[in-house]
Formats: sequence, structure tokens, C-alpha cells
Amino acid sequence: MTNKLPKIVLYCCTFSRDLLRTVRMAESVTKHNKSKIPFYISVPDDEVRLFREKLKGIPVIIFSEQEIFRANPKLGIKKLYEVPGGIRQQVIKSEFWRLGKSENYLVLDADCVFIRDFDESDFIAKDNIPYSVIHEGRDLLQVTNQFGPERTREYFLADREPIKAAIGRHGIIYDYGYAPFLWSAKVWKSFDENYLIPKNLNFLDAILYCGSEFTWYGESLVNYQAIPIYPREQLFRHYHYENQLWIDQALGYTEAKLAKDYMGIVYQSNWQIWKHYGSKRKSIISLAWRYLKRAYQIIRFKILIIFRAFIC
Repeated sequence: MTNKLPKIVLYCCTFSRDLLRTVRMAESVTKHNKSKIPFYISVPDDEVRLFREKLKGIPVIIFSEQEIFRANPKLGIKKLYEVPGGIRQQVIKSEFWRLGKSENYLVLDADCVFIRDFDESDFIAKDNIPYSVIHEGRDLLQVTNQFGPERTREYFLADREPIKAAIGRHGIIYDYGYAPFLWSAKVWKSFDENYLIPKNLNFLDAILYCGSEFTWYGESLVNYQAIPIYPREQLFRHYHYENQLWIDQALGYTEAKLAKDYMGIVYQSNWQIWKHYGSKRKSIISLAWRYLKRAYQIIRFKILIIFRAFIC
């Protein structure tokens, strides 16, 4: 008698620089994972021992990312380690489905933090079909149009329009993120069979063409329709830039209030650099200067928010 696969598993692809974030994320999973959804973490081969030591006592299966590479002979391991780590991680996350742990998986980045309890019903819509995250990215586009950074809309379109054109879809630009990503193996398989195999490509080729793994997934979902679409908004409140966090803080949003609408929060690692693991130690003077500079930026930004509120 074969073991029945779980409806969904949790999965994170990470590495040592994000160790502190990974521990924080895993602790939040342990606290809020009320239906005991299986949890997997892949790391570089030489970091497996480190992560098993630091996550000791947390119910998670830690394994080498090379197991995922070996599941697809079309991926050249040598070439994968010649590309930047960010590109490689996109390939790893998108190829996890080949291990056959479940038909569906929630892809957690290390900077994700759950803030309320969750179970399978938060992710599975009906008959083992997951919800699909589909929206138009207006929250990010509007806040950055008002407060920066500049060119966010330009970069947003550059990560989506080429994939939409490659798949052959016409119409409005959809956004299928952000982390955590809720994915079905059936959708990835349909992308492989309908797009990659006929063109004699692998997923690394696709990412090198346009580096947005969740857009490749979403456009494949909409175009090939391997599963019925049950739409959902983003699962987590995602702070792409620190000024988004400052706005919410100025408006009085706390984790408890956000938990009414979101399962968690993403404190983007691109700006929360003090959570890096193993970074070179800064001097006391350097740390003090950084703290004062950041405090000044926060105060200045909140004053700007109030000023704009009065002149509008």
C-alpha cells in the first residue's frame, strides 16, 4: 500500500547568508502550522550540516539542493553554479515539484514571517487544487509612484511583458506574486510540456531570458490552464522597500491588525541587511552612525507623509 501524498507542503530554498532569517521564518511556521503541513528546506550541499544544527528541534526536513538538480537531467549542474545565486535560486524553487513530495507547494522565502495560524484550507481551494495568486500589482505601483524608488513601474513591466509575449498571451499585465508563492506541479509540468520541451529548453534558459519565475508560472497557468483558477490576492503583506513599512507604521498598522487580512509579512532582505548572517562586524562608530542615519531617514519620511496629507 502506497503512502498518500499530502495535499500541500511548505518549501524554502535558502543559503547561509539568510540563516538568521530562515530561523525566524521556521520558528513562525512551527508556531502557526496548525495542520502540521510538511516543511522542507533545501540549501547548498556544504551548508546542510550548518542548517541542521541551527534548526535543531524544529520539525523541518533539510536536504541538499542538488537533489532537485538531479531530478531533471536537462539541467547542467556545472552551468547552474556559474550563474548568479539569485538566478540559481529561481531555478531551484521552480524545479522542486519534480521531487514528487506533493502536487502543490507553498514557496517561502527566508524573509517571510507568519503572523497568524494557518492550515491546508488557506491554500487548497477544492479537489486538491490550490488557489492562484493573480492581481495587477497596484499596491506596489501606487506607493512607489508617490514615494519612490523611481523606475519601479519600468522594472515591473520589464519582468512581465517579455514572458507574456513569449507565452503568447494578449491583454492586461497580471502580477502573480509575491512571496510566498502558491504553486501546482501540474502547472509547471504543463509549462515544461507545452513550452520548454518543444523549444529544446530547460528552466534555466527561461530564467536567463527573463528572470521572474513566478511570472513564468502565472502565464503558464493562464495560457495552458492545467488547473482551474481560484483567484486570491497576495497571501502576505510584502514590504518591498522600507518606506512601505514606515508608511504602515505611521498609519498605526501592527502585526495584529495586518493578521486580519494577511497570513504573514515579508521584510525584504534587500533592505533589512542587519539580518544577514556571517557578515563582517562593523565598528561601534560605524554601527552608531548607521543607526542615527536610519533614524533620521524614518523621521524625515514620516514628516513627508504628514506634509503630503495636508497639501492633497
